[in-house]
Formats: sequence, C-alpha cells, structure tokens
Amino acid sequence: MGGTALKHDLLDWKCKWRSLADEAGWRPFKLLFSTLWGSCRGRFFSRFAVGIFGLSLSVPGLCAAQSSLSVNVLESQAESTSDTDIHARVVAKRKARLSVEVARNVRTLRVFEGEAFRSGDILVELACAVEEAKLKRSRASLREATEILEANEQLAALKSVGELEFILTQVRVSVAKADVDLASAQMEQCLVRAPFDGVVARAFKREAEYIRSGEPLLDVVDLTNLGVVFLAPARWLAWVKVGDEFTLDLNEIPLSTSGTLSDIGIGVDPVSRTVRLKGDLSGDLGAVAPGMSGIIKFEATR
Repeated sequence: MGGTALKHDLLDWKCKWRSLADEAGWRPFKLLFSTLWGSCRGRFFSRFAVGIFGLSLSVPGLCAAQSSLSVNVLESQAESTSDTDIHARVVAKRKARLSVEVARNVRTLRVFEGEAFRSGDILVELACAVEEAKLKRSRASLREATEILEANEQLAALKSVGELEFILTQVRVSVAKADVDLASAQMEQCLVRAPFDGVVARAFKREAEYIRSGEPLLDVVDLTNLGVVFLAPARWLAWVKVGDEFTLDLNEIPLSTSGTLSDIGIGVDPVSRTVRLKGDLSGDLGAVAPGMSGIIKFEATR
C-alpha cells in the first residue's frame, strides 16, 4: 500500500511539473524530468527527482529577489552620492622611502621611529672604511701639491723656475682637488640625509645589519603638510573648482579642520562614475595623522 501511494504521489507531481514547465517554457527541464523519470525505479531515486524539481521551481523566485536587491543597492548608492558629504582620507603630501646607493653595514642609526628631524640632518651612517681612507689620502695629496705650488710661486718671482714646471705644478693642484671631490662624493654615499623636515615613520634596518643597494632603509613623512584624497560623483564637475573651501570632520578624533580643493582628476571612472579630487588641509593639524578619515563637506551652490 505504501508503494502504491508513493507512486500516485509521484504521478501527481509529474503532472503538476509538466503543467508548470509548459507555462514557464522550460523545455530543457521537461526533458531532464522525462529522462530521470524513465531511469529511476526505486523509492530513493524517485524522492531525489522530486526534490531536484522542487528546488528548480524556486530558482525563478531567487533570481527575482536578487534582481530586486541589486536595484535597491544601486538606488541607495545613488542617494548616498547625491549629498555634498563625502568620505575622505588624510594623506601626507611629502613622504619618502629612503634607501642606499652602496651595499654596506649600518654603522650608526641616528634616528628611531617617531623621532623628528630637520632637512639635511644625517639619519644613517654606513660602514665605509675604504672610502674614508681614500678621502684622507686625496686630502694629503692636495696639501702636498699646494705646498709645491706656493714654493714655485716664490721661485717664479725670482725667475728661478721654468715656465713649464710652474704650469705643471698648477695642474697637479687641480688634479688633487678633483681627487678630493671624488672621494668626498663617494663618502657622501655612505651618509643618508633627510630630504625634508619630518619624522621617521618606519625603520627597516638596525645598527650592524647589512643593507643592499636599493633596499628600503627608512620611511619618512612630513606631518606639517597634510592633504585629503576622495572620490566624488562625476556630476560635481559641473560646479566644483580648484580653490573651493571645505571642512573635514575626522572620525578618529573629535576635531574639525578646514581646507581648500587643490586638484581635480582629469578622468572619470566609467563604472562608478566618480572623479578623484585632492585638497590641502589647514588650521589645527597637531593631532591629525596620515591614514585618518572623515566626512568632507563643501558649502557650494549648484
């Protein structure tokens, strides 16, 4: 009796499925159902076929729900970009990753992470014993050539030295000066100087460690020269211009600072329909750090 009842239920499902498939025009599913129905004889496979077809009937509803959700998301994004309130990120306008030109060991690291420095300060000294010896030798050769030139100048006044000898002495002084300049330039490669006023954001090496040419040594940043970067709707191009003032309400700290628009991107992203804008911050920036974010507001009339 149980098998007969199950058979009648499956026949009823078969009729309902074919009727729904005809209405929906799902011919591939009709063919699949017919194939499975003809090959499945056991109770397990019959129940499996009914479960598969029941799940397929729910697919159109899922697709419709996903389409409705996508439309709602797009509408909400359009509404969010219609206001003049845009999320912005604070960036450092001047930052650099310092490296070395020659592979050496780090002799002295004069600054550490978070320490401030002035432009031109020596931040790192490398171990350059050979370059130091060359510089000392070139300076000694320059002193020797200079002493000989002074002696020959006195002899030339007494007409006791030949003209050629006197000229060669002057040439030797010029060559010695060039050697000193060359050795000084090589020695300068062993010193890492600060390119601007700022602080050390990150140190990649410690004293006595070996560093290769071009390998990162220090990350430095100028905290007194900050700006913002943000994406704005492309329709802003109709009214926004360089020099427009704005306010930035930071998320991390309870601070509001002002600024002016400094750059407008030259291209519009074809997918998001946004343009990249940059601004300069002014006012109280003592507690502001790169990486912070906030809401930027323009007081403009469109």
